[in-house]
Amino acid sequence: MQTPDNKIDTAMQAYAKKWLSSLDNRRPSTSLGYFFVGFFLLIWSSSLTTQLGYDLKKGIGALIFIGIGLGLTLIIIMTNSLMTKVGLGRPIRSAIWLSAIIGPYINLSIYHLWKIPIVSHMIGFASAIIAFLISIILDKILDRRPKKTN
Repeated sequence: MQTPDNKIDTAMQAYAKKWLSSLDNRRPSTSLGYFFVGFFLLIWSSSLTTQLGYDLKKGIGALIFIGIGLGLTLIIIMTNSLMTKVGLGRPIRSAIWLSAIIGPYINLSIYHLWKIPIVSHMIGFASAIIAFLISIILDKILDRRPKKTN
């Protein structure tokens, strides 16, 4: 039977070996999608609260805003963990989130500007694909590889 100190030493050595072997792994560098989702989460929460007819500055409106924000955050976290379980890497998940944010907003902007639904949907879809590709390309360009020392 090992003493508790030996068990801790063995666990620390195993962790150190695992950590040292992970130094050669690629490190994702871009998080554009995550930034935009967090930013638009606040916009969605405030927009939904005001569309329900509540003022954000008053008590019940602030509570509804917080409730909607927490609910949307939970949905986003669950969706992100589902994408992780499916096997999508962090750069791909970030690019998906970015394209999911950019596409519909450009679609709505073009629709309100020109009032042509078919063209606005085509432009929104194209912008979602372009945002996805830009995020992936940026990740490849800004890829942080560990520096090897001699």
